[in-house]
Amino acid sequence: MTPPASLRSACALGVALIGVALTGGPALAAVAAPGPAPAATSPDLTPIVDCVQDAPLGAVTSRTVVLGYRSAATAPVTVAAGSGANDLSGVADRGQPSTFQPGEHHGVWLLTVDAAAEPSLTWTLAGRSVAVDATAPACTDATAVAISAPATATTGGSIAVTALVTRFLLAPPDTGAVIFAIDGTPALAVPVGPGGVARADLPAPAAGPHTVTAAFAPATGSTLRPATAAATLTVAAASGPLAVVTDSVVAGSTSVRVSVTRTVASGPATVDFATLDGTAHAGTDYAAASGTLALADGQDTATTTVSLPARAPGSPASVFFVVLKHATVDVAGAVAVVSLPAVPAAPLPAVTAGGAGGGGTAGPASALPQHDPTSQSPVVAAPVGQDLLLLLGAALITAGGIAGVIGLVRSVRARDALS
Repeated sequence: MTPPASLRSACALGVALIGVALTGGPALAAVAAPGPAPAATSPDLTPIVDCVQDAPLGAVTSRTVVLGYRSAATAPVTVAAGSGANDLSGVADRGQPSTFQPGEHHGVWLLTVDAAAEPSLTWTLAGRSVAVDATAPACTDATAVAISAPATATTGGSIAVTALVTRFLLAPPDTGAVIFAIDGTPALAVPVGPGGVARADLPAPAAGPHTVTAAFAPATGSTLRPATAAATLTVAAASGPLAVVTDSVVAGSTSVRVSVTRTVASGPATVDFATLDGTAHAGTDYAAASGTLALADGQDTATTTVSLPARAPGSPASVFFVVLKHATVDVAGAVAVVSLPAVPAAPLPAVTAGGAGGGGTAGPASALPQHDPTSQSPVVAAPVGQDLLLLLGAALITAGGIAGVIGLVRSVRARDALS
C-alpha cells in the first residue's frame, strides 16, 4: 500500500534534518526547490542583430541570423550560456558566445532557424535584449565597418587609419565612401577601393583623448545600409628633439658619462648610440660601447658611460665620437666629441755629481734630450789633488824646455867663435 502523501513528506523532511545534523547544511539545500537564477546585468554589454536572411526551401523557409555585440568593458567579460543572462528565447544554449571581448564585434554568431516555427526570437545578454525577426536588416544590404588606427600619436604628426567595409554572407562592397572623422568632425572622405578597403592619413589633433570614426556612406541609389566603427586615440605633446653630450675628460679619468637630453619631456622616446674612432682607437684609448637609451614620458635625460683604460706614457691628445641613430623622435645633435688629454712622458733618470764619494747634487746627465744625437757624454770630474799634480808637472816640463833652448843657443855661439 502506498504511504499517504503527508507521510512521505514527513519522511523526506526527517531525512533532510538528519542530513543537516551530519553535514551541516548541504542535505537541506538538496531538497530545497530550485528557483530561477537571477539574471546578470552589465551596462558594458549590448547584443546586436547584424542581419537576417530568409531562404525558401520548399514548404520551409530557412532563416539565417547573424549576431554581434558591443562591449564597453576594458577587459573580457564572461557570461555563461543558459545562465539566464545569455539565452535566446529561453533556450539554454544555441551556440551563442560566452566570452565577450572589449570593443564592437560583428558576425560573431550565426544561427539558422525555421522562420515559420520561430518567426521571432529574443536574445537576452546581461540584462539587455534584442529582437530577432524579419524587421532586421537583410544580409544582402547590411554592412559592417572595421577600423584600424594607432592608440597613441603626437601633436604635429599624422595618423594612418584603415577602414574595411564588409557585407554579411556576401562579398564586400566596391562602391561608396568612408568618411573619417575625429571627435565627430569630418576630416576626410575616401572612396571604397577593391575588397572594401579605404585608407587615410589624418592630422593629429591637440594633445588629449580623442575618438576616430569611420562611417561607410553607400553610393547614391544603392540598397546597402550605412555602418560606423570607432577607435580611441590618445595624443601627447610632441617630444623635444634629442641631443647627445658628454662630460669633460681630465688626466686620470677612468670613464666618461654620455647623456641624451631633450628640452620637452613629452611622451616616450628611444634612441640607439655607438662609439666611433677618431684619432683615438677603441681597445687602446677607450672601450667601444653601443646600446639603446630610453626616455619615459616626463623624463628629459638618459645616461650611460664609456670606459677609459689607462693609456701609455707619452700618448698624444686624441678624440673619439659618440653618435645617435634610429631615434623614435627628432634628433637635434647626433654626434658628441670626446677629447682625451695627452699623457705626460716618463721622467728621465737622474745622476749624482761629485764622484763616487758623493757630496754633490743630483741632476740630469745632459740638458739635451736623451735621444738627441748632439748630446755629449758626461765627463766625470777628477779629484782636486790630481788636478794640482798635473799643473805642477806641466810647469816643470815647461821650465825644463826653456832651459834646454837656452843651452842649445849658447852651444851654437861657442862653436861659431872657435871656427
